Amino acid sequence: MTTRKVVLERPGLLRLADGVEESAAAGEALVRFRTAGICGSDLSAYRGTSPLVSYPRVLGHEVLVDVLQASDCPTLEGQRAVLDPMIPCGYCRACRAGRPNCCVRLQVMGVHVDGGLRETFAVNLRHLYPVPEGMPDDVAVLAEPLTVAYHAVQRSAIAAGGIAVVFGAGAIGLLIARLLVGARGCRAFVVDVDADRLSMAEGLGAIPLQGDEAALTRAVTDATDGDMADVVFEASGNPVATRTATALAGHGTNLVLVGWNRGPIEVDTVTLMRKELTVLGSRNSVNAFPAVLRLLADGLVDPSHLITHHFAFDDAASALDVLDRNQGTALKIVITNGRR
Repeated sequence: MTTRKVVLERPGLLRLADGVEESAAAGEALVRFRTAGICGSDLSAYRGTSPLVSYPRVLGHEVLVDVLQASDCPTLEGQRAVLDPMIPCGYCRACRAGRPNCCVRLQVMGVHVDGGLRETFAVNLRHLYPVPEGMPDDVAVLAEPLTVAYHAVQRSAIAAGGIAVVFGAGAIGLLIARLLVGARGCRAFVVDVDADRLSMAEGLGAIPLQGDEAALTRAVTDATDGDMADVVFEASGNPVATRTATALAGHGTNLVLVGWNRGPIEVDTVTLMRKELTVLGSRNSVNAFPAVLRLLADGLVDPSHLITHHFAFDDAASALDVLDRNQGTALKIVITNGRR
């Protein structure tokens, strides 16, 4: 039997293709695609600007599936599950230290290897996390990006009630802000140049900010009585934002880098040293899915504040095209197989 899949043949060319239906081996489950989110990583692959993607590639790393067969874990059969897309090597220094999220040889489904935009496929059981009964699909599909935000917040070690600045009102930046406000009781300022995105941030409980470095510094100075932020999250991947982040951080605080710049950038090392800032990289997540699914079940995120478009599986090419052309109002795009 054949199964369809969404293949990015090369930058700008996405098509539906037929593949051979897989069977589940020992330790695997046979799953059926249900819903997937499309994000900035997929857009970078589509534009050909990602340094990680090889072509052709089946996209899909934010994926919700129906478990059809799981002989080694029959309780999963008939359930929905979210997919952990990371495939660490298991033996490098990072893996041995319990940090497989930054594995030296890390492969991510939909990036380095084929992802979940396939009608049916086999996947190792360790990549599946069952979704609580009754959780809407549009909530469950946010689990993977929320794990990335969750890990960044964990890395920051921000205390309850702290003050944070988040650069970038993309999906990850907004989810970081939502975690800070909704799960940590923090005050979160979100910086972006796009008014629509800042409106979304405000809807999630954050405080929107715009302006150049001088204006932002004045705003955060006034809001904190001169103490500045307890943590600054850089989630935009914008060199100007990364440079500005050091100005908004308080002395002896943390700067968390989440967004991917396209290459090396200038950083004000004098300010870093004068303030004795701790700079933390944050990549993917570690064992975050169970906690994130509990937070989603408790209503942490209203998907209507993040999901702006829905497309059918057959129309995946249009989803990438909309995200490419309409980044202001197109935030989180969801592709569904129609079984909702």
